[in-house]
Amino acid sequence: MCPVCGPLFGQKGFHAHVICHCLLLETDRGLVLIDTGLGMQDLLHTKARLGKMIARFGKIENNLELTAIAQIQKLGFNPKDVQHIFVSHLDFDHAGGISDFPQATVHVLSSEYNATQNLNHYKRKARYKVKQFQQHRYWNFIEPIANDDWFNLKQIRNFDLFENDLLMIPLLGHTAGHSGIAVRDQDQWLLFCGDAYYSHLQLDGQHKLRTLNQVEQFFAEDNLARVENLKRLQTLSQKHPEVQLICAHDPVELARYQ
Repeated sequence: MCPVCGPLFGQKGFHAHVICHCLLLETDRGLVLIDTGLGMQDLLHTKARLGKMIARFGKIENNLELTAIAQIQKLGFNPKDVQHIFVSHLDFDHAGGISDFPQATVHVLSSEYNATQNLNHYKRKARYKVKQFQQHRYWNFIEPIANDDWFNLKQIRNFDLFENDLLMIPLLGHTAGHSGIAVRDQDQWLLFCGDAYYSHLQLDGQHKLRTLNQVEQFFAEDNLARVENLKRLQTLSQKHPEVQLICAHDPVELARYQ
């Protein structure tokens, strides 16, 4: 997406360059997709799925080859082999691709899904587009009980579907049930942070991204929790080199892997 005003997203220039970073994992339980970005139907029927405001001002690149399902096929995989989807949260730019994988089980914090069923606030109306996933059949609603330590954060207790190689890390604040997903690679970790931050510049704590901070505060369900979790992520990034952090929308972080 290329919405106007780069500083809103911690970038320079008139237009921002906003990507929807997703991960595909090969596991002994099939393919696992972490976040889904915008789906095929979002690009084919943007106004009907996302609304006129997003269709007009989101500046979404209408390229079906950028969808998760198309990229999975391009890699030589069968999209039907995607057995599990982990979503950091259900904002329209993270959950749109769920409908492209009707056979997959979607794992999400129960507090996040519950928030999508109560759209009596303008923030929730703007971010959740329930048409994207209301017909999906397979869900695993995870209680946001986090008692086990994971570095300086907490992890969901008793979630051992992938034998502790894939963890859900509650990072509440941006939404009511926002979660990070940690992936183990031998003695290293990759922590997908979703929208817990927007720009890699936020991780060192030295850059004063005032406009971005105001935007994040405006859309946060719980801004105090958001700020506290951002501080924890900053500490994690600075003190634990064995943990690599990425967020969902920073093109600089995506470029590391291309």
